[in-house]
Amino acid sequence: MTVENTRIYPINTGWLEADLGTYIFWKGKAGQKIWNPTFCFYVDTGEYKVMVDTGLSDAERATKYHHKCEKRGCVEAPEALRRMGVDPAEIDIVIFTHLHWDHVQNMKEFKKARYVCTDTELLFAHNPLPLYYRSYESPVLGIEAPFVGCNFELVRMGSEVEIVPGVHVFPTPGHCPGHQAVTVETAVGDIVIVGDAFFQWKNMEPNMEEKWRYWVPARFFNSVEGWKSIEEIDMRADFTLPTHEAGLLEHDVYPYEGMPLRERRKHVPGTSFFVSGIRA
Repeated sequence: MTVENTRIYPINTGWLEADLGTYIFWKGKAGQKIWNPTFCFYVDTGEYKVMVDTGLSDAERATKYHHKCEKRGCVEAPEALRRMGVDPAEIDIVIFTHLHWDHVQNMKEFKKARYVCTDTELLFAHNPLPLYYRSYESPVLGIEAPFVGCNFELVRMGSEVEIVPGVHVFPTPGHCPGHQAVTVETAVGDIVIVGDAFFQWKNMEPNMEEKWRYWVPARFFNSVEGWKSIEEIDMRADFTLPTHEAGLLEHDVYPYEGMPLRERRKHVPGTSFFVSGIRA
């Protein structure tokens, strides 16, 4: 296996409306709405074909039960793959960062794939608190979540596991109990598919008014774990791919020629702070 041939293809499955202050940015401008793409990712290592998440449903279902949704010409993940010349039946593995509704639609279309998520996430998805009925499409709502009836290979929460050579997962709880991120080794470094550990690149920038190192999302299950997960990603990633980052639309494949790598930050022993520098 060589990382020279590994490519990641972002697939935008549609646009969702979300609030800047109650969703995208903690202490953001509440009441101001923005439209966000919703990506899943096709990873081709040359040896394995891997999906990370499977994206949105149709706009009607999404709008009725979740957020206002517009497709704007986007197609669902299986059709997007076909247009790329990839049969969904060719996918070997689907890794789920988590099991929220906008990350799991159409998963049963990948009929020969192994499904991978954390044990904590699967347990919570099948028995969520009422606050999260919509996130996991609880049967209380009169609908069936895509993951119902599916068999998963479970990663023990808290573990870092290699799924296939050059692709591994590590725990990033906070947005939900069993969230994990996916590191893909490439010729230019480690690209981390962050799921919803944060929504946009701007979440990794400081909120200077509040003196915060990160301007973290407002949608979280546990804010302390969420902050620490962003710190962990900050240490690991040479480049990040967030699910709802519109900037990803500028390129059809990652890495791309001339892709700027971000500066990793390293931990200062005995503190919860980081300083600029390349990780040793």
